[in-house]
Amino acid sequence: GEVLAIDKQEIETQVEVKSGETLALGGIFTRKNKSGQDSVPLLGDIPWFGQLFRHDGKEDERRELVVFITPRLVSSE
Repeated sequence: GEVLAIDKQEIETQVEVKSGETLALGGIFTRKNKSGQDSVPLLGDIPWFGQLFRHDGKEDERRELVVFITPRLVSSE
């Protein structure tokens, strides 16, 4: 079966806005660091000479979650 993953992040604040005004909530940051090596099969495994056929890679990813909310008052009429 399929595995479901749930990632929960929370922010708490108090604000006052008028009906129809848009509010931006931010400040939730995530950061991922990845590193790895790519190589040509067999050639990348040869001592000394194999360095010509390998590549070491690093990736630094940063994200910020920003949520925009526009409340609207709805009359009960």
